[in-house]
Amino acid sequence: MKNQQYLELAIPVLSFGATFVGVLLVQMGFEIAQTNFQYFAIGCVMGSCLLAYLAWCRPRKDIVALSTPIYGIVFFISPIDYLPGLILQMLYSVSLTILLIRLKYRFGTSHTAVSLGQELDAPLKAYAGQSRAAVSSVSPASAHSASVIISQFARGEYRDVARLAGTAISQSEGVPVLVRAFAIVREQALTLDGSLPRPEPYHTFLPEDEGILANRPHPEYSEDRKFDAQLDNALLLLFSAAWHGAEADRSHIISCQAFLLKLFA
Repeated sequence: MKNQQYLELAIPVLSFGATFVGVLLVQMGFEIAQTNFQYFAIGCVMGSCLLAYLAWCRPRKDIVALSTPIYGIVFFISPIDYLPGLILQMLYSVSLTILLIRLKYRFGTSHTAVSLGQELDAPLKAYAGQSRAAVSSVSPASAHSASVIISQFARGEYRDVARLAGTAISQSEGVPVLVRAFAIVREQALTLDGSLPRPEPYHTFLPEDEGILANRPHPEYSEDRKFDAQLDNALLLLFSAAWHGAEADRSHIISCQAFLLKLFA
């Protein structure tokens, strides 16, 4: 986590810093700095690469942040006069900072965060107790699949998640709410893997499922937020099924609880 914070800080430092160094050299009378000002955009390009790396580490990929290195190269590969170059670099640096904030608060922290504790944190423990009756009849095979899916999703292995969730649907026919959870995870994993837009219509829980969902739906949610909430609830329900039905996998589940805690609204 600390390394990630340093990388986040480095993005505005590099992008603004390299430009400010260029301005300083111009003000000091270095003509070569003024005639070759585009080279000071290297900070913007490096900041773009760091932002793309941080986006790649998220369980949910931000296609806009992932594509910033391409824009950095396109914008700054050609020579440009001092004043237009300065304006462009400053605007680009501001844009990178805004995208960083968006990435941090819209797409969560890196999926590489791992819990080193031996017990569930309070929110997960409370939800496991709340939803226990709903998943009490889960089969061992389905519970193990849920455990593997959580681990794979936390690592961003969406294609494998979709494949396993599809298999798990047939293993969970005796627990309809789990069938819905696996279907939601499968659909959204395919969407994330292909960086596709939100499907219309998309899989959801039923109104009668609301009592066992971790995040109750709110009417004021945007359609995108409602779509995301379906996935959060599905993954948390699979966590409960895995916790109660696959005790041998509990150590793996605990190692993913930093990721799971981010799913609570």
